[in-house]
Amino acid sequence: MNKKIIIILISYLFVVNIYAQEAINQKRRLDFAQMYLETGGNFFPPFTGKELINSEVTPVDYSATLNPYITWGGFHFWGHAEFYVSFPLGQINLNGNEAQHQLLHAVATGTRVYPWAIKKGKIRPYFGVNWGSLTFTQIPQSGEKYTTIAKDFMLNFDAGLMYNYKKLGVRLAVNYFSNNKWQYPLSKTEMTEIVTPSYSLQFGLLYSFDATKNNTPKNIDQWNSYPNISKLSYDAVAFGDFFIGVGPSQSFSLSNSEYNTQEFPYLQQKLASSAYFDFALGYHFNRLNFFTAISFRNPTYTTEGFGTKQIIKKQSVAIELNKFLIDFSGFAPYIGLNIAHDKIEYIEDVDGLKRKLRFTAFEPGITFGWDIVPGKTNEAFILRTNLRWYPYSNFKVDGKAFDFSQLEYNLIQAVFYPQRLKRRS
Repeated sequence: MNKKIIIILISYLFVVNIYAQEAINQKRRLDFAQMYLETGGNFFPPFTGKELINSEVTPVDYSATLNPYITWGGFHFWGHAEFYVSFPLGQINLNGNEAQHQLLHAVATGTRVYPWAIKKGKIRPYFGVNWGSLTFTQIPQSGEKYTTIAKDFMLNFDAGLMYNYKKLGVRLAVNYFSNNKWQYPLSKTEMTEIVTPSYSLQFGLLYSFDATKNNTPKNIDQWNSYPNISKLSYDAVAFGDFFIGVGPSQSFSLSNSEYNTQEFPYLQQKLASSAYFDFALGYHFNRLNFFTAISFRNPTYTTEGFGTKQIIKKQSVAIELNKFLIDFSGFAPYIGLNIAHDKIEYIEDVDGLKRKLRFTAFEPGITFGWDIVPGKTNEAFILRTNLRWYPYSNFKVDGKAFDFSQLEYNLIQAVFYPQRLKRRS
């Protein structure tokens, strides 16, 4: 399965690169990307679940639903590609009855390819792939206890049509979920297979904007004169600059926990944190294509079901060293290493019996990310995305490993360089 995912992603990026190379000599740097905000809904058809009624597994019909969402994204490669993240805003049962289940789709990172570049007043088809999650909950009307489980690392696919008029756009699409079978706990000891819908129908309205064009004519002309492919240090006027940054993040554990697998198999095994903020303070060595930073994160992980609840609170300070690889028309990827000092508080509540444990550890990690930098090192405000992977992150409860193997995903971090702003004034 992992080999298939890698092959699909490599093929996908190859297609994007072909379209980019065809356009690269015809387009200007500041036309490379445009951001947008989108809201809409996903229609999920009805399906059959299962509940434990009078000690028997009983089929239960669930109604069709409409799931509102909000998306933050951008069109790149001069209208041939789209990158985005999407968040669910809830669920509306279309039969009007009280909810008996919840099935929510979120996208951590998605990309779509437009064979014909997006143009105003034109309908454009696209196909896409995304790394996302499905969260599934059955809510028994009997008032019995229940649990929520999730598939956090799903590779999903979509295809659709986009129509743009001025700054507005309309989307019609279908989403396909290949991994739609669940081993769902009906009690602490009984599991059953439930098959949720393999597709959803999507309708969205979006508003696009280009922040880079709100600049002085001098800067616009200068930035458009930069080579499409070059080092980020091209045209750097200062050796280095300090920066501060903040942005929303989320963390995911990539491995099952030995402790939960043995003690609480009815709970979510691979935990995802709630949203939190990633704060950074660092120094960018402009002419060396390199930056170092100190970052602070405090994710909280919660899972509960059938009278059992776990809360994991982490405070982490990381020092990282990152090297920029290239600048492709304002898209500048980087890779690096980091070391984090973690303080972890583990809270467990089993039918009212509580205990609290604390741990500290140093965790080595790998960082990968990219900056959106139309103005290279002469731009005071930029957007940064980064992923940090900690493959050895774990602690022990009762001698059994609670394995995190965490992946931190810093969605969009707003980064400010005060000295660059001062130089422009």
